[in-house]
Amino acid sequence: MIENRFAEFFDRLSRKLAVREHYTLDDYQWWLDHNPVYLHSGAVERIQLLDRLTLDGTNDLFRASYWIERPGDDERHGERNIVVKFCKYYVPPGSNRLHRLNMIISSFEDEIRINNLIRATNVEGVVQSLGGGIAGRLPYLKMELIKGCSLDKMFKTEISKDEIIPRVAQIAYLANTISQLHYYQIVHKDLKPKNLLLCQDPTHINNHKILICDFGYAQAKLRESVTEYGGQMTPAYSAPEQAVMGENLSSSVDYFSFGIIMHEFLTGKNPFPDTIKIFTEDHYHITERYLEYLRTGRQNTFFDDRFPEIHDWIDQLTTFDSIERMQKSENLFNIAHKLRERVNALGYRDVNTDFLWNQLREYRGETKR
Repeated sequence: MIENRFAEFFDRLSRKLAVREHYTLDDYQWWLDHNPVYLHSGAVERIQLLDRLTLDGTNDLFRASYWIERPGDDERHGERNIVVKFCKYYVPPGSNRLHRLNMIISSFEDEIRINNLIRATNVEGVVQSLGGGIAGRLPYLKMELIKGCSLDKMFKTEISKDEIIPRVAQIAYLANTISQLHYYQIVHKDLKPKNLLLCQDPTHINNHKILICDFGYAQAKLRESVTEYGGQMTPAYSAPEQAVMGENLSSSVDYFSFGIIMHEFLTGKNPFPDTIKIFTEDHYHITERYLEYLRTGRQNTFFDDRFPEIHDWIDQLTTFDSIERMQKSENLFNIAHKLRERVNALGYRDVNTDFLWNQLREYRGETKR
């Protein structure tokens, strides 16, 4: 009994000492160095953090060098640059602080499991996970490093007719990726431009494609995992039902977010331009005024006679009621291949349309064996 009490006391004490709002790169590196991952035959996995990629948010991301050390061999095997994502070991002071911290860690561990599942399914259009680990008390996730930019960096209001076509091809590929995730019952729940990376690396198989990252909310149970605004949703991109439901969310939330992203990528404008303004005016709370705006305030400005369906799809995908939305909306797989057919008919093809065409041939059993 005494041993149990001592164990519990020191466990709680060590957790409290570890809870800090800001860990430096050197802090994280110390924990990595003192908690190496041992592989088969005595090999050791090494990670050297190089520079910080984020300054805020619920996690800390670093660019890092990764390699394997083997016994009696000074050579670095399989060295490559990766991204390491650490779960911030911090929650604000208050009642049940350690319980809330456990919820945050559980959330991050859920994300590691989801990423492992995605890796096993071979869904191509996502930033690939390289596995998770724990350095002392600090959980982390290793991911491939994508050279490129988040999708919001590509938004602009002046888009030529010629430029629209490759953007439609990229949107088709993104729609297909979301559809594939839904096939494996993975709902992202936080699709937004900052969670979408446009690969700009000629040496990468997914160059010129939009890749999905950050599955921190996928399949999440109700928990105290928060976005930059302090809730489990991102205003301007999240579906209305996310404001009133913490659980039992369906793929309909990704449909809503995709509709907004498609409009913004093709026009440079959010179809609900006043969402952030209303949200901030209402003291960062989801109010009835905010919800009413999502119900009636849509401004769908995309018109292109070469893609007449897109305007209607945006309206359907951003329908306020989730049940009505799914009844009205075209399946994302169908959207992807209808867009592929349209851009191909216009004489355009690229890695996005080629992938979709090859995928369709595989489904039809037309590929050579």
